[in-house]
Amino acid sequence: MKQRKIGRIALLSTIGLVSYSGFLIANMPAEKLWQYLPTDQLPVQPTGISGTPWKGSAESIMLTVSRKPLVLPSIRWQIDSTALFRGELKVAVELGNAASPIEGEGIVTLDQQTLTLENLELDTTAQWLVSATGGKVPGELSGNVFLQLDELVLNNSGCTQLRGDGEWTSSRLSSPFGQLDLGNSTAELSCQNKNLVAKVNQKSPIINSYGDFQIGTSGRYTFTGRMTPDASLPDTMKQGFSLLGSADSNGAYPLKFRGIIK
Repeated sequence: MKQRKIGRIALLSTIGLVSYSGFLIANMPAEKLWQYLPTDQLPVQPTGISGTPWKGSAESIMLTVSRKPLVLPSIRWQIDSTALFRGELKVAVELGNAASPIEGEGIVTLDQQTLTLENLELDTTAQWLVSATGGKVPGELSGNVFLQLDELVLNNSGCTQLRGDGEWTSSRLSSPFGQLDLGNSTAELSCQNKNLVAKVNQKSPIINSYGDFQIGTSGRYTFTGRMTPDASLPDTMKQGFSLLGSADSNGAYPLKFRGIIK
């Protein structure tokens, strides 16, 4: 009986210690907790942290998942504590505000095998997107970009599931050949062979184009499609299209690009 009583006291003491430790961590300032983490090994570097680990914010976060660091402004998060009992880290995230170059929200879930994004919405500009990803464009792009992901599931091998779409509105390209009105573009997003795939359609009074964009976990991407300029374009612009190759019988030029986002 005495041994049972001692064992029961030890168990209750352990539960109490764990509960108290969890209480301390939950109410510890997020900035102080961050100081105890191996931050040098993490690809995330926040600044201006406030709040608690469960619900807090940061003035900005720098991601170093590629050679070019990506800085995201004004991050707010809230952890779903019930998901921890399922072995998952589930976080509702808000990004930026109306005055930021990018604004969005979504739910991020991380377990031992996969990273899942749900109900993700991002609103930004073409200029910021090109600059942030280190993309190379023969000219200057403008316009608004909106991305909506119902679900994106990633694992070590790549993209396994994706449902979503994107839209690029009021788009223009300032190139050495002149100003090009690109109108509006839409993209249907999916996964194929572990790659993220976007089927793009673009329409404007002077140019119509379509194509498939694919990118893998390594950052390597390809784009193949066709572009058809309107006959009303000035000759100086038409001459520029000849750099893409020869037009087919319908006046469409081939589009083929490949590279890596570093």
